Amino acid sequence: MKKIIIIKSLLFAVVANAQVGVNTPNPSTMLDINGDINVRKEIRTGGTNLLKGSAGSAGTIFHNNSEMNANDWKSIKIADGQGSMSVFSLNTVSDQTGATFSSPNGATTPYTEGTAINNTWTVLPGTVDTFSITNAVNKVVFTFQTTAQKTGNANASSGFACGIFVDNNLRAVRTDVLIGSEGSYKIFNLNATLTNLTPKNNYNVSVACTKRNLNSGTLGIGTAVNTQFLNNEMSQSVLTTSVLQPY
Repeated sequence: MKKIIIIKSLLFAVVANAQVGVNTPNPSTMLDINGDINVRKEIRTGGTNLLKGSAGSAGTIFHNNSEMNANDWKSIKIADGQGSMSVFSLNTVSDQTGATFSSPNGATTPYTEGTAINNTWTVLPGTVDTFSITNAVNKVVFTFQTTAQKTGNANASSGFACGIFVDNNLRAVRTDVLIGSEGSYKIFNLNATLTNLTPKNNYNVSVACTKRNLNSGTLGIGTAVNTQFLNNEMSQSVLTTSVLQPY
């Protein structure tokens, strides 16, 4: 008889207050739980009196949607053509120190992937960063942007190259030529993707640049060499490193 009375009392409290508290005497919502929750089956959202809510599908996450009355499920997969990967880490660094090059000319020979960095390259100090790999299947995407400006050689061209170095070894490089009058400048972009790097904590990555044929001028990479047209904030360098791994 006591058990029946307790159950009836609880039901009366639920009907009267329309709120239930577990481990809390003053529930602030319809169901207010102060403690751990152990869910043995699925969680559903967006249901009605006539229809079960959605339990989501494989590869989705529960999403707090502030623009709707009910939360929903979202996919965080990024297709790569042979399956799906998610963003494991993403970081952006910037540099306003840059590098300045002047006569004599640098080498104009091709570059070889895997070559160790040497004193012909100047590292842009603010682009030094680290990233980690935890899965043998991965893609690491590097996106680099800077500004090149020349001065002191009238309408002659100025050549240069910038490369991405991982653990001080060249992994991607692009050459370019700046053509124009005194103080001319241009945006330089370098995008590269490395696939299936060996899992490891704290790979080092940096961007370094080098001079090629300067034609007696002065060249700035990521720094202004003629402040009549440019300043260091406008010419700064930005490197973004994104690590993708299987979801």
